[in-house]
Amino acid sequence: MKTRIILLIDDDCDDIAFFKEAFAEMGDRFRLICADGGAKAIQMLYEMDSTPALIFLDAGMPMINGWECLKLLKADSRFASCPIIMASTAALPSGIEKARDLGASAYMIKPWDFKELVFMVQLICAGLDGAIQKNLLELEQAMPKHFFVF
Repeated sequence: MKTRIILLIDDDCDDIAFFKEAFAEMGDRFRLICADGGAKAIQMLYEMDSTPALIFLDAGMPMINGWECLKLLKADSRFASCPIIMASTAALPSGIEKARDLGASAYMIKPWDFKELVFMVQLICAGLDGAIQKNLLELEQAMPKHFFVF
């Protein structure tokens, strides 16, 4: 079975470590690649041979923040159809609306609980074989205060 590439764009080393641990729980079906900022992510994406199966994108980063990065990715035909999940520690309605308006697939409030993160990434990634929207909606129903689908 082909290993699916997931890109995490986040400048917080603790969040990166948290996601890496969660993906380690999922075996070798998925490979998490990390970029510690928007500029580095854009460079990495242009150098990759193929588009990632999914992108987790932190909203609040210095220089090229998550919102600017999302705009750039959605404007580029190579990445426009790639599912992008905006991730933030803030549950502000304005951030959720902005993610929707800029073309994100969903908005995720980063959980503090490791088991919740594992549950979220497992359900999201399980949908990458053709049922991503269905799985995102299931996650929204299971965690309505932490996950919003557009």
